[in-house]
Amino acid sequence: MQLAPYTGSEAPPQDKALAIKPRLTSWTSRIWRESPGRSVPLFKLEARLEVRDIENRALGEALRPFAGPLQKIAIYVLHPEESQRLAAWAVGRFDVDDKSAFMFFHDFLAAPNGLLMLNLMQTASAASDIIISIVPMVIEPERAAFAITDYDLGLHARIG
Repeated sequence: MQLAPYTGSEAPPQDKALAIKPRLTSWTSRIWRESPGRSVPLFKLEARLEVRDIENRALGEALRPFAGPLQKIAIYVLHPEESQRLAAWAVGRFDVDDKSAFMFFHDFLAAPNGLLMLNLMQTASAASDIIISIVPMVIEPERAAFAITDYDLGLHARIG
């Protein structure tokens, strides 16, 4: 079975989305100051995804040619206007080619606890996990692009 690009104008039903569970490995926080009146916060998570750990066989086969770049996925947490959406209903995008793999979470910082999550993630004892549901939008031999339908990012730490 091969993956086919999703062509619907509405978000697909949850059972049509494909789950991936990359392992978060590090984070970087920066401010990009482009002019006196404008600065852009940047928070980047780095993750790795093993093709053998992908449960959906067709998705695993589609991503196998990109196994190298999947070892260092950059996940950018940005305001919604900072990256182009693949679909109006998408909460993020995942792009991969033979040189790189990256994700953009469109509205993470606009979420009620988005900034709090970033602050908590930076504590020394915090552990994290993430599950991301994706839908193929572009499947080509040299690249693939997926709309992110939802993600669940968890932070865990001991108190005391």
